[in-house]
Amino acid sequence: MYSEARKLHIIEAVLKTENEAVLTAIETIVDQNNVTSKRTKGRFSALLGSLTSEEAESMKKTIEENFEKINPDDWK
Repeated sequence: MYSEARKLHIIEAVLKTENEAVLTAIETIVDQNNVTSKRTKGRFSALLGSLTSEEAESMKKTIEENFEKINPDDWK
């Protein structure tokens, strides 16, 4: 939640800014972040379809058996 408040604070500051150099700097940072995000998404898309059906089923089964259990005593 704290990061959401920070984002709103930054947005308010940008809206009040009349300095063209500051706006250009902010725009550059935002553009760089977008390029990095697209590059990262591209890297992960290369992994799509890299598992066989058997491997995917085995992984799913392992996750279900080891991580999707609720132990009621853990809350005590």
